[in-house]
Amino acid sequence: YQETGRAGRDGEPATAWMVYGLQDVVNQRRMIDESPAAEEFKAVMRGKLDALLGLAEATDCRRVRLLAYFGEQSAPCGNCDNCLNPPPVWDGTDAARKLLSTIYRVHEASGLTFGTGHIMDIVRGKDTEKVRQFGHEKLSTFGLGKEYSETQLRGVLRQLLATGAVGLHKVSLENGHSFDTLCLTAGSRAVLRGEQAVQLREATAHAAPKKARRAAAPPAAAANLGQDAQVRFINLKAWRAEVAREHNLPAYVIFHDATLAAIAERCPSTLEDLQGISGMGAKKLEAYGADVLRVVRDGTPP
Repeated sequence: YQETGRAGRDGEPATAWMVYGLQDVVNQRRMIDESPAAEEFKAVMRGKLDALLGLAEATDCRRVRLLAYFGEQSAPCGNCDNCLNPPPVWDGTDAARKLLSTIYRVHEASGLTFGTGHIMDIVRGKDTEKVRQFGHEKLSTFGLGKEYSETQLRGVLRQLLATGAVGLHKVSLENGHSFDTLCLTAGSRAVLRGEQAVQLREATAHAAPKKARRAAAPPAAAANLGQDAQVRFINLKAWRAEVAREHNLPAYVIFHDATLAAIAERCPSTLEDLQGISGMGAKKLEAYGADVLRVVRDGTPP
């Protein structure tokens, strides 16, 4: 909330990054569980962790999610990554049930609990030395999830941990070291029974090396516009700045640069011409459509 707020103070588009993974979820939940704090405080911290992961895994508008957490309502912003490029999603409920069933079967067979890697190996049907050592290739869930990649299963486990449908069991060794294993919780039942769905965003490809990213970086929003379109783009930015000042809003809340560039390139003459432009939703079309057309037509802010 602070990062995005500060980034938008100058009225220009900005990018806020959040990087996390399965181990981050494990570590944070363990820190909360092992804290000497009162249970009421732990419950609050678990709720905050769930909300943060919900924002990270969200497939809808991030600004709507962010403001809703603080009790504010907002329409989709049209500027966040999810609004500009809606991510593909997949139903991870089946994979979740297979993972939970495996955690249960493993404990039922040996009274032991195991970590994420071993559980995923069983679900994917991997013939490892550890799997054979404990006879887990004989489990009914062995190989039931061959169709899922390790990345997909990690994503499912990350969400199950975040929502409390999977818990952590600390195993202490004689040498004083310890490690975390997976166990079922009271929240596992709803997923196992199919009463709770697990919807996930598709995993994206790993980032390219820095040099490659720099070489392939797209140009600025208006860099490829023709001369006339460049003029329209400048006029639209001037109009946006006036509207932003009038309503005491960051400029990007009105329209992102990419949206203004698309408008400048299309050179619309009717409201219908504005439809379909990324970032131009129905509400923004109603609120600003007529003014945008005047700026495009007359060449100066209205």
